[in-house]
Amino acid sequence: MLHFSRLAGATLLAAALMAGTASAQTVLRSSDTHPDGYPTVEAVKYFGELVKERTAGRYTVELYHSAQLGEEKDTIEQVRSGVIDLNRVSMAPFNGLIPETTVPSLPYIFRSEDHM
Repeated sequence: MLHFSRLAGATLLAAALMAGTASAQTVLRSSDTHPDGYPTVEAVKYFGELVKERTAGRYTVELYHSAQLGEEKDTIEQVRSGVIDLNRVSMAPFNGLIPETTVPSLPYIFRSEDHM
């Protein structure tokens, strides 16, 4: 699951970076349903620091935590429509949208966390 999260994050960042704009700085809007201080929120903050550092400030991540932009299902739709750029969500909301995402949730498919 951790590998999927990393892949999803990298894919979202790559897509946002390839979109490009004429402005000197691009602000990527990111959403998380958890409160400030929660581990996933802290991870997105750290991700934002890395993005800013590695793009020399050309890109920044503006984080909206505590479901400020809506619940996971709502924010998935916002990403799909281009309202926000990044979204940290669990896999469950995707199950109704992309049936293949149910596979990692199947019982006994992984022997251990290392096997994931």
